[in-house]
Amino acid sequence: MKRKAPHILVADDDPIYRDVATEALERAGHKVSQANDGGEAMAMLAVQGFDAAIIDLSMPVADGLQVIAALRAAGPNIHIPVIVITGHDDAVAVERAYIAGATSFLTKPLNWILFTPHVEFVLRSGRAETELREASAAAAFLSDLKSQMMTALANEFQAPIKSIASFSQLINKEVYGPIEPASYRELTADIGKSAHQLNAALLKLMDFGRTLTEQLSIDEQQVNARETVLDALAALEIKAARREITLKSEVEVPQELTLVADPALLSQALRSMIDNAIRLSPRGGNVELRAAIDADGQFNVWIKDNGPPVPAGLLAEINGTVATNKGFAVQPETRDVGIKIAKILAEAHQGSMNVRCEPNGTNVVRLNLPRERTVARTTVATSVAKADLVDRYAAIGEALAQDPRIRTASGPLPTNWPAPAGRVQS
Repeated sequence: MKRKAPHILVADDDPIYRDVATEALERAGHKVSQANDGGEAMAMLAVQGFDAAIIDLSMPVADGLQVIAALRAAGPNIHIPVIVITGHDDAVAVERAYIAGATSFLTKPLNWILFTPHVEFVLRSGRAETELREASAAAAFLSDLKSQMMTALANEFQAPIKSIASFSQLINKEVYGPIEPASYRELTADIGKSAHQLNAALLKLMDFGRTLTEQLSIDEQQVNARETVLDALAALEIKAARREITLKSEVEVPQELTLVADPALLSQALRSMIDNAIRLSPRGGNVELRAAIDADGQFNVWIKDNGPPVPAGLLAEINGTVATNKGFAVQPETRDVGIKIAKILAEAHQGSMNVRCEPNGTNVVRLNLPRERTVARTTVATSVAKADLVDRYAAIGEALAQDPRIRTASGPLPTNWPAPAGRVQS
């Protein structure tokens, strides 16, 4: 499996420093993009994803401080490490850079022997911070989904509890004949009383799981479609490896394609789909992903697995059809939660989801986003432009916890996804 080369932006109006830095970083195995001035740097940072940025403080069009401020305000690079370069030991400039959001600094003339190791150290620190942030986000998401699980279980238990209460009343009233011996009458009364108490407790549990938030809020940003798909795959590499699952991908999405979407919601939808496929596929099996733009300009992602067939009831619910199989089979694991979460998140973007079972036993889950979402826009209205990713996941989890479309059996919820460790190759 080939590891993704870190992508670094070098922004400096001095072509010599810019070219020498690029050559040194490329020799170390990094991918480098150049910006000739602050304006060009800001434009690139707004639409492309980078792993780090090296920014000169003194540049035309926009200085380094303006670039850092724009980078930290919003966009795909809000959390990347930033190394600032200044032409002199100006403590005031360095302090202003740190306040703006710089991670580290270097002074000109640069020590080229130490330049690359310094960048490597900053990259490693940035990766550690990203792993911690994503772990915290996943933990917050799962914590908020606890109430969703409790509500779903309470709903599942209500019907049998009511049946027990009704049967105990029939027995206690001797509708079908006298109770022998008579001491059983007190026991049946206790059974009915206990059933009512249990039902009341479950209703309280359901009320506890409800919050004021009932709908997902969309924080629209310009998202690189290809990078989002590859990141979702990379985030689940470790889980796939543990189950000896081979991840295969065919990402036929142009590098420059931009989606107008909530990055946290879209990432969560893709990860939920992939996570379900990995969890339910037999050990040593295959999970295939294909992403492409169809003839109508719509963004599509297909996930294939060879796990147990999707139950008819779930097929009907996801596809909006009528189930032909009215039976109920208890399975040790369920794919309901992950697929339903992905469906809700797709619909939040005016998209859709459908599931089908192939004759060869393969399950295919498809997520679709409309053409309007694949059109790049100059300005995107954001409801929470500066929201931290952890807060976004917490808000998503809180909203999903209250969505009546999500129901789960006793199977596990999606697990804590590891931080991206590389790219999955076809």
